[in-house]
Amino acid sequence: MAAFTFNLQKKIEPSLVTCGKFDGSHPCLAIATSAGSILIHSPHRQPPANIIDSSHENLERRLEWNGEIAELQIGRQIISLCTGRLHEDERDILIIGMHTHVLAYQVEENADLFYKQVADGAYSLAVGKLSWLPNPVTIIGGNCSVTILNNEGIEIFWTVMGDIVRSLAILDFDGDGENELLAGTEDYELKIIKEDLILWETKETAPVTALAALSGKQFAYVVGNGTVGIYEGGQRLWRIKSKHRVVAIKCYDVNGDGVMELVTGWNSGKIDARSCINGDTVFKLQINSPVAGIVEADYRRTGRPDLVIVSITGEIRGYSAGSIIDTPEPGVAIRQLIAKKQALLMELRQRNNDNSSSSYLSTKLAINAITARTAARLVLASGPGLFIHCVIVFAEGVFEGETLVVHPKIPVGELEIELRPAKNTPVDIHVKVCLGSANTDLFQVFEIVRQLPPFSMYELIPRPAELPNNLRNCGVSFQISERPQRVVLWLNQSFLLSEEFIITDESSIDIWFRGMRDNKIHCLQISSTGNAMIQTQDPNLAGDIIQSLAMYLGIQELGSEAKFPDEEQKLSSALERIKDLKEVDTRLQADAAGGSTLLKNLVVRLEDSRILNDLENMRKRLHQLKTINGDLIRAHEFRVNSRKELALTLKELNVGVRYAARLRVGHAATSTVTRCRAAIQEENTRALVTALQNG
Repeated sequence: MAAFTFNLQKKIEPSLVTCGKFDGSHPCLAIATSAGSILIHSPHRQPPANIIDSSHENLERRLEWNGEIAELQIGRQIISLCTGRLHEDERDILIIGMHTHVLAYQVEENADLFYKQVADGAYSLAVGKLSWLPNPVTIIGGNCSVTILNNEGIEIFWTVMGDIVRSLAILDFDGDGENELLAGTEDYELKIIKEDLILWETKETAPVTALAALSGKQFAYVVGNGTVGIYEGGQRLWRIKSKHRVVAIKCYDVNGDGVMELVTGWNSGKIDARSCINGDTVFKLQINSPVAGIVEADYRRTGRPDLVIVSITGEIRGYSAGSIIDTPEPGVAIRQLIAKKQALLMELRQRNNDNSSSSYLSTKLAINAITARTAARLVLASGPGLFIHCVIVFAEGVFEGETLVVHPKIPVGELEIELRPAKNTPVDIHVKVCLGSANTDLFQVFEIVRQLPPFSMYELIPRPAELPNNLRNCGVSFQISERPQRVVLWLNQSFLLSEEFIITDESSIDIWFRGMRDNKIHCLQISSTGNAMIQTQDPNLAGDIIQSLAMYLGIQELGSEAKFPDEEQKLSSALERIKDLKEVDTRLQADAAGGSTLLKNLVVRLEDSRILNDLENMRKRLHQLKTINGDLIRAHEFRVNSRKELALTLKELNVGVRYAARLRVGHAATSTVTRCRAAIQEENTRALVTALQNG
């Protein structure tokens, strides 16, 4: 039963709901509407008497109160929203993210704290204290980057990411009492960042759209395919997947037992709470419209926080702890027991009818080099007298929809399934095999778990008689101080080999392998003295190998020299395009300003003609207005397209910088990012290429 409910009669944007104490004591809802404004609902305070008007550039912001509700007109599309404290006082600051700017707004004073232009956009926001910075900061997730601003809006940290950063969270990941930054990106990555180090990273199955810090070292995550789950210290505790999309997550004690649960809001209007330990459902309820956001706030001033649920239609419901326990319907427990009884009876019948006591199932992973387009394969073979009737394979990022069901028309004794992972990451393969005799309708179900190594889509080949021309001037060289035997152990674990690779103490490593995605040849050479070289045209593969090798060997610092002519040319061209696009944007802004001035003058003259009843001049002015307005619309469309091209080019540059950083480890990677960032800001192509090559 809801403790309170009301309706704002406004359409709310999904995931753009937050809560803060803007006066230091009273919790207020801050909600973004589809009209490009912010609604602030404050049920326990009166609007301030003294209004300070503040504006920047073309934004005219004024907090207009109407009873308990104030509306802040932004005038631009809002894509992220959060609240937090940036000063020592207890008042929260409202942070608003847009495609080109970030606004830090003081609601109580109706004034801007800062208004910062961000070229990479503000797709996600977080406010808090990080271990390597002395004061609370604003963290901005942008287009392939993370930017950190101090309380004056000055950039104090920047690092590159693999794609658009859609979610951010602050938590103590390693339990050392200091906060780290957790970031989720559109290229499925989760990363823990501590200053210039990546403490932990993993890949998910879809873009990471939401993150929430929980108690201890736990955090919850949401990906775009309807999956929600919890990690603890880098290990996944559980996850569930639905056909619906998760809009919001929040940690809250729903049943009042002192243990927090994970509350999830879905675009279907469903809200459920699950145990943080195992994911079991504690309660669920259904509202009439999709969920827009979930916050925790003491909205009734009772001294205990309520769970506040906001829908996209503007309906707001509040629930107190212990008031939303899901009560099972009469007969549910009996139906569950009957279903369990039927399952046990069927299993008993199967065991009684099974005359085969020597059944077995063998599994192996191998490289399939028979077909023209080679792939890793899973080979399943059944025992004598048994046949494979059905196989269900679950593997993240391998199949569309993550699951493959193979149902042979005729039961077979051996079955091969091709596996083609899209990325160079380990993949856990969960297999369920239904075995039985040829004409039975009762099956034995075997469950098997295997792991596909990260470089399973590369097959070892003999050394070519002649070095390919495209590899002569491409690759990366570095130095490691490890015994070759340890590198061989890494090779045997990271590649899918038919037999183990073995060398002696004095031997060097020289392996050649072909990528089964693009049929290109690559080479890894490591001498007995530790001189290593990766010859490849793919900087992404080189970075994956270096990062995997460094993690396995425990290398904290690693510099390298790289040469990828195609990538260097690509980034140089991108930097030149950025120069041209900035010039075009400046010229378009000047033209738009001139057109706006002329338009205003024509409107004044048109009004004069109307007052004088001069119909001929009115028609003339209207025709001129129509022409100029059309020119302004076309110029605006051209400017929008130019901005989109600029954003794509910046993303291309940031991805290239990330490739360069992944060719190094530790401070060398950080130095590479810093030098590349400086070269891009200075538009210095030569400095950018030098940073890519030497770090």
